[in-house]
Amino acid sequence: MKKRSKLIQIVFGVPLLAVLVFAIHSCSDSKAAEHGGNALMATPFVHPVQNSVDDWDEYIGRFAASERVEVRSRVNGYIESVNFKDGDIVKKGQVLFVIDQRPFYIELKQAEAEKLRAEADLNRTTSDYNRIESVKDSRAVSLEEVEQRKQIAKSSEAQLMAANARLEQAKLNLSYTEIKAPISGKISDDFIDAGNYVTGGVANATPLTTIVKINPIHFYFEGSENDFVNYNSNSNTPVAVKLSTEGEYSRAGVLDFVDNEVNRNTGTIRGRAVFDNEDLKIESGMFGRLRLMKGNSSAILIPEEAISSNQSNKVVYVIAEDSTVHAKPIKLGKLFKMKYRIVKEGLTLDDKIVTGNLLKIRPGMKVAPSEDNFKIQQNTKSVAYK
Repeated sequence: MKKRSKLIQIVFGVPLLAVLVFAIHSCSDSKAAEHGGNALMATPFVHPVQNSVDDWDEYIGRFAASERVEVRSRVNGYIESVNFKDGDIVKKGQVLFVIDQRPFYIELKQAEAEKLRAEADLNRTTSDYNRIESVKDSRAVSLEEVEQRKQIAKSSEAQLMAANARLEQAKLNLSYTEIKAPISGKISDDFIDAGNYVTGGVANATPLTTIVKINPIHFYFEGSENDFVNYNSNSNTPVAVKLSTEGEYSRAGVLDFVDNEVNRNTGTIRGRAVFDNEDLKIESGMFGRLRLMKGNSSAILIPEEAISSNQSNKVVYVIAEDSTVHAKPIKLGKLFKMKYRIVKEGLTLDDKIVTGNLLKIRPGMKVAPSEDNFKIQQNTKSVAYK
């Protein structure tokens, strides 16, 4: 009887326990609901803003020195000394090389001696002519002899002029033994060491080194003729450039030259901008990316982080009036100030653009909208477009 009584208790106790557990679970769910367990997800959004933005064209190009000179000797001789270090910044007129000056001093002394001899000959022949000229009226000498002495004096005068010219040439050649920097800039290495013989003059002169002026520095690029129709070399159109290692277009300059014809093979025309390079961080031959200002225009802007990808399309999630989320395809423009994106098509200023929880929301989901304060940060740098 005791065993049967226990069995009855077990049989009727199990359903009762199940009912009790269900009741407790239901009560727990009810409390969770009361505390927001089924609440809608708070979703931040912004309205697009319309703002005046800078418009530009982008080009890839290469930096080039504003001046470049190959340094060569004007006279023949042996290099006596090299007076600079490879890669130095040199000033105009600075002595770079010295050629052995001794042969040129000898030529100078010879030219001075020739001048003295020519001066003495001129004094003698002039004195002879003046003496005969003074007595020609007395018929003591013939007119032929007077004329002859006059021509001799003139010949002596010409010889003195030639001697003076040779003396000046000797002085000039001596000055050429000090090879000076024709411009200020950054010098290359010496192509030839002291003790070597160099050939001077115009043809086949030995190259010694090069100097480039890189402050200011030029930037050359090419664009289509349609790109340049509104530009000219006198407009000083603002431009900005960045190096391949830089993230922002922080170097400001101006367009100072547009070529005078379109390349028939490529259909492009060459342009040049000029930039300050006081820190000398830009070297001639470096590549860069340039933005050429076209002007200002009004555009719709949204935060860059609000944009998602749907296969090959760009979309944003918008919140409808009933608080449901929908994906809206858009056509994007350029990046503005590295933070905002210009939207060409697909949005209105009344749209509510989702900016948070983008990985959690799905189209058709109902959310609790929470508006953010969206303002375009004003740029305080000298370059207004990035």
